[in-house]
Amino acid sequence: MHKPILNQTPRSSFQVLRDVTFGLLIRELKTRFGSYRLGYAWALLDPLLMISVFSLIFGMRGGHSGFGGAPAPLFIAASYLPFLIFRDVVNKLQSAVSSNMGLFCYRQVTPFATFIARFILETMIGMVVGGILVMGLLWFGFDAIPADPLQVLLGYLLLMVFSFSLGIIFCVLGHLFQEAKKFLSLLMMPLMFISCVMYPLATIPSQYQHWFLWNPLVHAIELIRCGWIAGYISPSASWAYFSIVTLLLLTFAMSCYRLSHRRLIAS
Repeated sequence: MHKPILNQTPRSSFQVLRDVTFGLLIRELKTRFGSYRLGYAWALLDPLLMISVFSLIFGMRGGHSGFGGAPAPLFIAASYLPFLIFRDVVNKLQSAVSSNMGLFCYRQVTPFATFIARFILETMIGMVVGGILVMGLLWFGFDAIPADPLQVLLGYLLLMVFSFSLGIIFCVLGHLFQEAKKFLSLLMMPLMFISCVMYPLATIPSQYQHWFLWNPLVHAIELIRCGWIAGYISPSASWAYFSIVTLLLLTFAMSCYRLSHRRLIAS
């Protein structure tokens, strides 16, 4: 009796990670949005509704003086969307291991694969939301096309790496100290107000601006605004500072994961 011939070609570590990540990505899509009646549309409606509300509230001021010369909806969209992506990536990566704990009995599934899957999903959601937002603003007559698309793309790329690194760090800390999870939820709201999301950095008195410039998110949001809004200038924002902080944070996050990945699975 002939036995079936199985594929004996060994897969590389990258191929295993790719296949596992794809499976986890499909699982995330079903578990996160399958229980809602609106399904996958809720991933778009939630951030779009928030941006619309903020645009309506701050747009009641009238004029463009308080937004660096930009219309209120365009300014809020260029500011809130980066912070929204940052918040969602950090929150989802922070809970990636605890939400997939039952899958670690399979040798191929690693905590890093859950990080990558959730990161890809949040990136996809952010790209779709950003595209729909730009088309909506164009529909209402706003010049929503980025003035410097390359600068906007680079700013988002650095922001995503920064968010990815911070999410891993909070995930590791959350398994070492349970209080870290509560601290993250408490941190996000005040962080939005000290990251110049709803106002330009230039509106802060000059003697206090250096305190805000210690926050890497201020640099990220200001740099994205400069590339998105024509004529918007932020001389205090620094590509060098944000890039160095992102690189250092990524190195620290990978070191934390390397030292604690077995403990994450065992917990």
